[in-house]
Amino acid sequence: MRKTIIIAAALIAICQYSGAKSKTLEAFIGKVSSSLVSFDYSFSARSVKSKAKMTGEGTVKVQDNAFVMDGNGLEVWCDGSIRWTVDRMAEEALVENVDDSAESYATNPALMITSVDSAFEEVSFGVTKFQDKAVDASVLSPLRKGKYSMDIAQLKLFFKSGTTDLVGAEVKLNDGSVSEFNIKNLSFSERLETKESFRFDEKTLDDSYVVTDLR
Repeated sequence: MRKTIIIAAALIAICQYSGAKSKTLEAFIGKVSSSLVSFDYSFSARSVKSKAKMTGEGTVKVQDNAFVMDGNGLEVWCDGSIRWTVDRMAEEALVENVDDSAESYATNPALMITSVDSAFEEVSFGVTKFQDKAVDASVLSPLRKGKYSMDIAQLKLFFKSGTTDLVGAEVKLNDGSVSEFNIKNLSFSERLETKESFRFDEKTLDDSYVVTDLR
């Protein structure tokens, strides 16, 4: 479950940089910071140690430090204070408090929305290829490195050439593992007034579930 949560963290990080230097990234993050953001995704991830390949798809909804991700059999609900990770197939759930410490970035990536100025810097912007198509790419590096850093070593965002339309991302973790994401149906909606829709309703779990509560 830990590895999958890190993948979720990498995915949410796609919408979590605001210290923009390039005009493309700055315009994109302007939309993110003022909206409820939703998108569909598919990904492939390869582990350096085991050489195993993981693939999957799902949906994401994120606003400020709250998000909901549903994909690969896992639901991750976070209202910014409490995170529920629910595996419906295994009938297991994990409940955790979240905070703004550096080590929490990997498992509560939405924190990077509100603390982003101390999390990432854009190191380059230019033209490259993503899935055999010419795209504009923003390369981001975490400011914090070493023992108390996040698990993400590098983040690349790919935009349709000459636009602010995000089409994909590549995430490299500290262990060398690389995940590639395809982004579809990205939408920016009016912000929600409360975080109620990001809070998991534990009443949906019956007595058959094993709930590990770490709060």
